[in-house]
Amino acid sequence: MRLAPSPFRRFSRRKALGLAAGIPLLAGAKGQESPGEAKKFLDATTEFEVLRVTALSHNAWLPLASDRALTRRGDALLFASDASGAPQLYRHDFKGNKIRQLTEAAALNTNTFTWTAGDRGFCYLDGRKVMQSGAGRDRVLYEWPADWGESPRLAAAEDGTMLAISAYNGTKTKLVLLGKTALPLEERTGDIGTLCVRPKRPGVSYVGGGELRLSRLDGKALVTLRTAPGEVLSAYWTADGASLLYLLRPDADAKRTEIREIVPESGVEALVAKTTQYGHFQRNGDASVFLGASLSVASPHILLLLRSVKRELTICEHRCSDARLTRAVFAANSSRIAFQTDRHGKMTIYAMAVDRLVEETEDNT
Repeated sequence: MRLAPSPFRRFSRRKALGLAAGIPLLAGAKGQESPGEAKKFLDATTEFEVLRVTALSHNAWLPLASDRALTRRGDALLFASDASGAPQLYRHDFKGNKIRQLTEAAALNTNTFTWTAGDRGFCYLDGRKVMQSGAGRDRVLYEWPADWGESPRLAAAEDGTMLAISAYNGTKTKLVLLGKTALPLEERTGDIGTLCVRPKRPGVSYVGGGELRLSRLDGKALVTLRTAPGEVLSAYWTADGASLLYLLRPDADAKRTEIREIVPESGVEALVAKTTQYGHFQRNGDASVFLGASLSVASPHILLLLRSVKRELTICEHRCSDARLTRAVFAANSSRIAFQTDRHGKMTIYAMAVDRLVEETEDNT
């Protein structure tokens, strides 16, 4: 991680006419491309350059952080927006500032969608249907029984071989693995968080009731991992699938959180770094740098934490009503970050190029 300064539009006639007419810039049909809404500014705290990707006139959402919104090279963003009236998925290309509408869903779930392997397509939820889109075609992968409602979470294997999905009916959560067939994994009381498919090894992890749980996909070997005392807030696999990095609120100090790591097979568990009140975190490609969103009311910042020296760098403000809603994410090659905030009322997406702050990481998936 280098601590050098960060790197520092013009309306088309069509866009100017759209603004004058009060027409939502994203309104249109599936496949339609339009000029983007991105606007650059200098952050008030750091004076680093930030890109407001979506306009303040409508809501835009990133998926839950266990899903992948940025392409691996960080050159495009998958997001949901209600600019056309009903929520739909869009692709924003950072080079050229272009937006393309990707779906015409009847009931898009704005929490759960992700790029698939190689960024060749994406998966999303349309009501009770798990959809896959790629090469110009949409297909239904699975449909939940009506009495289980809509699925709030979806996680894709990085090699594209399977999907893990969950549904909560107000009392219980059902977990299902989609590969060649649909394999029920578990039913449990209550909702769950941070659902992840284990990279390069058979397994699905999730956070439930403040605990970290792992299913090894044999339908029986569901275990609760022996984490440090406290409440597990979220957890993500390392790229090689060898260990889980998790955010913990220790019993002894509720105002501070810690990033910790556990190896499921050996049970070896260790502190990675203490944080300044992170409510949310994500790793870069090789887990050498962490992205954090602070819960502090006095310092509502997005931060980078260098693992080797436990040093934090504030890169911008988020000023979200709850840092856990920022859903801040890293591109796999560490070139860009993105997050969302409701600081201006509606949920809006922001991004930053961090390639001058963080060394590029290889994509080994």
